This record gives sequence, structure tokens and C-alpha cells, in this order.
Amino acid sequence: MSSEWSVEGYSARNKSEYEAFLRDSKKISEIKKKINFNKASDVNKLYSAICTGGIKFESRLGFDFEDEITDIYEKLNKKTQSSSSKKSDHRSRYTEDDEDELYSDYIKSHQKVENSDENVDKELVEYYINRQRKQKNLFKYLLVGISAIVVLGSVIAVMGKVVADKRTEKILREIEESNRDNAFIFTTINPNSVKKNNTASNNSDTNDYTITFDTYEIPDILEKYKDTYTKNNDLIGWIKISDTNIDYPVVQSNDNQFYLSHNFKGKGDANGCIFADMYCNIYPRSKNVILYGHHMKSGKMFAHLEKYDNYDFYLKHKTFVFDTIFEEAMYEIVFVFRDYVRTSDATDFKYYEFVDVTSEIEFDSYMNELKEKSLYDTNVPVKFDDELLTLSTCDYAQANGRFVVIAKKIK
Repeated sequence: MSSEWSVEGYSARNKSEYEAFLRDSKKISEIKKKINFNKASDVNKLYSAICTGGIKFESRLGFDFEDEITDIYEKLNKKTQSSSSKKSDHRSRYTEDDEDELYSDYIKSHQKVENSDENVDKELVEYYINRQRKQKNLFKYLLVGISAIVVLGSVIAVMGKVVADKRTEKILREIEESNRDNAFIFTTINPNSVKKNNTASNNSDTNDYTITFDTYEIPDILEKYKDTYTKNNDLIGWIKISDTNIDYPVVQSNDNQFYLSHNFKGKGDANGCIFADMYCNIYPRSKNVILYGHHMKSGKMFAHLEKYDNYDFYLKHKTFVFDTIFEEAMYEIVFVFRDYVRTSDATDFKYYEFVDVTSEIEFDSYMNELKEKSLYDTNVPVKFDDELLTLSTCDYAQANGRFVVIAKKIK
């Protein structure tokens, strides 16, 4: 290999990789000029920028630099934690006495999320999705319902004739009575123009309003998850795939950042946690629920997801368990593929934006896209009324790569 294809001791296999080395080398050089690596605040900002995709690398040179930053970050923060009390966090709800009691007897039978090892990949999942979706937080749904009722009351107050209508008043009372702490409330107003008889005494138009509402009872949390839920009510379920290390609680936050670098206990941890995309709902359920997890060199989190690259492994592990806190369920794998995170202005299909669809035509189009990407044909049919689950982790075979498994609920 000619020396002209080497950068800082890294030998490139082709011109494209060589150019990636050069870009990363320049970027690292600029970072080193600006960052004081003995200053915790500087290192924390750099680490955060790498974790959230603000700074990206595309070669082995860059990835190794990420590992170095991770080591420095962990060492500096260990010193900080040992010399001062832990800062409060809105998700850190635990005392030291709570830690040994975190899991119930059922949960203790599962593999706990361990502290991070020092040799980890730090190319993190990017989650900048611009779509407006319904939030998963049940309490927020309740607030939306209450707000809708308030707005409805204001509109009806302006419309004196409608307010005076006893039927409307009765419906409003029913809506008010349905405003329980354990329900979702959705209210709509549909105006219908009604033409009255054209007479001298009455020749004007009026509007008749149809008010509809649906109430969805929130199911009870399964008994086996109640203890764990009380410790961290970000818990939404549990995932387990046989013959892998994947046997973890699944959480969901109101952002896609916190659990990139915090474990189930809310403590800083480079392993992070398996978590659902903030735009997905588990009840009422989104068409597709997306779960993310790091691809750790240690084999933790979603690293073993890549075993599905092997068709023989798939044949022996076609199904796996994903419980929500409300129901137990089994899933069957439909698609396995490699992909990458695209720029925000790219117009081609992005699997990580597929949460809900509005029509069967749109759904079929998405399924055709996924089938084209799949590494092999599972011959598993998928229909519009199926409930889907997407598992996503980093794939280091390409820049910004992702390894993805998509499954459907079968029971």
C-alpha cells in the first residue's frame, strides 16, 4: 500500500476511504485546537455533540477518536461524581437505598442493564424526525382532551342558539362526566348547514352542530410489571430474543436523547437503554412502534440484533417477545435489512419516519420499499391491519449505517 493512501497511520483501501480519513483528520485537528481536554465542561460539550449527531465522523480514524473522547468523558465524570453529590434530574428518581429494590421478583429473573464498558462504539442513532405526531404520554392525551372540551365550550358559548339547544347541553354534560383520570377523550364538532323554510317570518340559514366523542379506557398495568413501573414510569415494556443478550426493559421519554446516555435507573451510562421513539404510542397503539438501542462492542443492548444477518439464525429465531406494560405479545420477523440515516431534505423512504399511515395504499407502498431492502425473503405476509415493531441499531459497515429488523404482532 502506497504511503499516499495512509493518514496518521491508518491505511485506506480506496480513494473514497482515503478522503474520509482526510476529512476526519482535519475535523479532529480543529477540535483539538478548541477543546481543553482537562476541562470537564469542554469535554462534556464535545461528548454531547458527538452523541446527538452534532459532530459526525465517517472513518475508523474518527470512530477511534470518539472512543478516546468517551474514555476521557467517563474518567472526568467519575472524578466529579466522587467529589460532589449527584445533580438532581427530572428522571433520576432513585436513592442509593432504592437501587437494590429496583426490580420485582419477575424482573429480577431478567438480565439487568449493566454499567458501560470502556471499549464501546459511539456512533449513535440519529433521531431528528420532523413529523408532528401524537405524543405517547397518557397524561398529555388527557390534557388535550380537556383542552378540546374547553375550546368546545367557548365555541358553543358564542353560538347562542346551539347553547340553548337542550340536546347539545346534554351531550356536553356527558362529555364532562366522561372526563375521568384513566381515559383518553377526543371531541370533534361537525357543522352541517340546514336551510329553513323560505318564509317571510323565517328565511335565514342556521348551523346545526354534531358533537361526537370517544373514550378509551387505559388498561391496567400487568401485575408482573407494576413494581418496576413504580420505580420508573418511563417503562413501557420488555423485549427478549432467545440466544442473544437482548433481554431488557424498554422505556420511552418525551425526547430521543436522554436514554442514549442513561440507563434504566436514570444514571449516566454509555450503554444507554432500549427505548421507543418519542413519536410512537403504545396505547392507543401506533401502526409501527420503533425501538432503538446501541450496538456495543461488548455485545450489550442491540448488538446481537446483527445475528439476523445470518439466514440460518433467522430460521431458528423467527419470533421473539415484546411485552408492553399492558399486554404480553409475540412478534414474527418480516424484514431484515441494512440502511443508513439520510439528510433531512432527502425525499426517498426513511424507515425511521414510518410510525403511522393514513391509507392502505400508503402502507402497501412502504411494505414494497421494505421488501426491496430486505436481505432475504421471509415469505411472511403483512397486511394493513397488522401491528408492526421496528428494531434499529448502528451498523458500522457504512457511514451512518443502521441494521434493522421489522416484525409483526402475531399474538
